[in-house]
Amino acid sequence: MKKATRTDIQQAVTDSIIAKIEAGDVLPWQCPWTKTGEQPIPYNWLTKQFYSGINILILWIRAMECGYSTNSWLTFKQAQQLGGKVRKGEKAVQCIFVKPIEVEDENSERGTDDNGKKIILCRKAFSLFNVEQVEGLENLPVDPEQPEYDETESVAAINRVAEVYCANTGVEIRHGGDKAYYSPALDIIKLPTTFHDGGGYAATLAHELIHSTGHKARFDRFDQQAEAFKGFKEAYAFEELIAELGAAFACAELGVQGQHEQHASYLDSWLRVLKNDKTFIFKAAAAASKAHSYLMRGGIESERSIANVA
Repeated sequence: MKKATRTDIQQAVTDSIIAKIEAGDVLPWQCPWTKTGEQPIPYNWLTKQFYSGINILILWIRAMECGYSTNSWLTFKQAQQLGGKVRKGEKAVQCIFVKPIEVEDENSERGTDDNGKKIILCRKAFSLFNVEQVEGLENLPVDPEQPEYDETESVAAINRVAEVYCANTGVEIRHGGDKAYYSPALDIIKLPTTFHDGGGYAATLAHELIHSTGHKARFDRFDQQAEAFKGFKEAYAFEELIAELGAAFACAELGVQGQHEQHASYLDSWLRVLKNDKTFIFKAAAAASKAHSYLMRGGIESERSIANVA
């Protein structure tokens, strides 16, 4: 009897992203929420808890590929618990549960400050079905009409987030010039005044706000990335991917149709690293999710209710 092979989820997700970039397809973080007026961040239909990190991308990809109109998901047992039944022939999507655990560190001596322990991440796969794959459920989300986005409201929505975040963190936003960037040295975000539309402004400001979460006074990402990657290009590509994903998560939560347009140089950099590191997109998504949560809570570190194993 042939032994079943275990799917390498990290490699499968990475291959999917690579294929979309090479084919010039819409990437899962570009605008998946324009397909529904319902909650744009994937969540568990039973617990109403949000999924985070790479699971957002995994579920966005599956929803895009299958044309689901809702971001509501359930495990097989949860569907049964609610009196539903997964339709025959429906396929689950594999997500990842990550839990930090303490283990003995053979390289540490007893009596040190860490008590000879080290933290490792335990990863385990779990399966989800979209509620549209389940029959017999009650009170399901109603298919919404395509939302109409108000340009003024797009600007106002991201500005409200930025105002609270900057007040709590000390980040300063200045307008003028023809470039958008974040300066870690000055802890300043610079934005031009010539945006074509509100969505472009919202996505750009969200992008730079996510960059600012990497400052040494916050998550101190920049020095860590310089040490983690072999060269500047890889570290730069990683930070840009974090900012793109984090901005997409923020715009999705705000219901803003942000214009997330990747430059060819970014895509080329991501491709090079993705083809050699199947953990790249996972690490970037985890960092982006952390930054997004921090930003949306006004620069105050607090945990949101997250659905891991659903």
